[in-house]
Amino acid sequence: MVRKQQLQDFVHWLLGRRIQSQLSGPISVRHFRRQIAWCWGIEPKPELTGEVHEVIIIDGIRIGHLVCIVARTPEYVLSWVWVPYESSKTWSLLLNQLPAPEYVVCDGQKGILLALSRCWSDATVQRCLFHVLLNMKAKLTLNPNSTAGVELKNLFSRIWYVKTQNQAKYWIKEFEGLYSKHEKFLKEKTEHPNSKTGQRRWWYIHRSVRSAYRQIDKLIKDEQLFNYTTIDIPRTTNHLEGGINAQIRQKIRLHKGLSWEKQQRLVDWYLYTRTER
Repeated sequence: MVRKQQLQDFVHWLLGRRIQSQLSGPISVRHFRRQIAWCWGIEPKPELTGEVHEVIIIDGIRIGHLVCIVARTPEYVLSWVWVPYESSKTWSLLLNQLPAPEYVVCDGQKGILLALSRCWSDATVQRCLFHVLLNMKAKLTLNPNSTAGVELKNLFSRIWYVKTQNQAKYWIKEFEGLYSKHEKFLKEKTEHPNSKTGQRRWWYIHRSVRSAYRQIDKLIKDEQLFNYTTIDIPRTTNHLEGGINAQIRQKIRLHKGLSWEKQQRLVDWYLYTRTER
């Protein structure tokens, strides 16, 4: 019973809002640290039930020298794995723990997409619109210096208002009109001599804007942009990015000074308390 209470106190403090110096009670901070020292050795694990879910959201967060990759439904955490980096191999470690869902929401990182094609090949992908927006900002900048860039930026800023299939079809039609309108501009090339071989190479002049158009075009052709308009699924990974990941970062800031290993254990306990059981 004593150890059970110590573990409860440990988890309550670890996931709460008070630092050790703010704890109330008859024991000192030093005594509290001694009492809960053994608790750091407990590694909570998710309970894998084998239940099939309609939609799963996947994303990762870096803690120290490792990355915690997480799978969850819109309501609760399913599982997580600590890996040295994100790749198709490491993502497969997580995906192979769970039955394939009907839909998966992700940020479109290459390793994720490759792992999905291998492990959950029948799942329909919904790309996170927030991450696509970040890619657009990186390629177009906040102030594009071409008409093609300005018009694509303005069109994409309206994607958040797309909520129905008809609105999605209209948005796609507008994009296709822009792509056709600026096709000649996007294909403009310039010649660069290669001083070592004497050969000449061709480069696209407007590479960033062209890349932005081609990315949206591929997402449309792959049918990964507007699946949320046909069924009620999330259109972003914010259940992880804005929910779980933001809370994890906040708690790590509150417990500043923890070693990387203890920060990872904090994440384990936080995710464990967000599982269904």
